[in-house]
Amino acid sequence: MSFLVDDRIASTCFELGDWPLSRVFLKNNAEFPWLILVPRVENMQDIEQLSQNQRYLFMDEISELSAIVRAYFKPDKLNIGALGNLVPQLHMHVIARFVDDKLWPHGVWQVAQPAQDYAPAERDELIQKLTNRIQSSSVFF
Repeated sequence: MSFLVDDRIASTCFELGDWPLSRVFLKNNAEFPWLILVPRVENMQDIEQLSQNQRYLFMDEISELSAIVRAYFKPDKLNIGALGNLVPQLHMHVIARFVDDKLWPHGVWQVAQPAQDYAPAERDELIQKLTNRIQSSSVFF
């Protein structure tokens, strides 16, 4: 059986590649540079359900993705979190935040808002550059 990503993630994101444990996605929201890690393990809702080795690897992947987001976008702050209230499948958000973004200092989930899709040219360039960084990560390969 192949690994399935919840449609609420798959339909609102662009797939950037696979790391040893997780699939990496870019959320289609031009307001916030927003990446998501989804462990490729069936029926996981929370971190403690992963095996010890999977948890360690997941934390390493979160740290590596955070470093990529910080280096590429140069945010004032990273917001990292797993809520799961709407999408129960285990996934981790890594969001670049800036003091001048429209929701600062509040969390991106605190105010219901429609996502602003990336313009096609911006989307294509961002997908290419982030995919290259993710696939060339020396931490895992």
